[in-house]
Amino acid sequence: MIRLAISVLVAMFLLFLGCGSPHENGFVVLDGPVLESINKDGNLEFNGAVINSGDTPVTSIYVVLILKDDKGRVIEATSAPVLGEDPGAVLYPSERAFFTITTKADPAKVVSKEVEIYYEEAGQPGLPSS
Repeated sequence: MIRLAISVLVAMFLLFLGCGSPHENGFVVLDGPVLESINKDGNLEFNGAVINSGDTPVTSIYVVLILKDDKGRVIEATSAPVLGEDPGAVLYPSERAFFTITTKADPAKVVSKEVEIYYEEAGQPGLPSS
């Protein structure tokens, strides 16, 4: 179990390094609540939308979902590309995009969730990945 937790944390760190850091006062924000449901396979599913509220096109948008138990421990951390796998896909100002994240965590153990959004301004060089 500890090995799995460490693997998840390392994977999330590498994802964060490749995508930069979450923008505190960023252009891309959640557009409404993130809806939580249980899909036909019994897994938690989160659906939501993001909007580019800035004046600059953005690309490489990822929504990161962190699930925690009643003691504040991370149960699962996962991410989803909002614009798919196309590196040239762009979200222009005032445009919305939808996302779905399916998790494997036991729904009965999830007490809280955190959502972070990572992106790059279109035309700006990305951070080097290691």
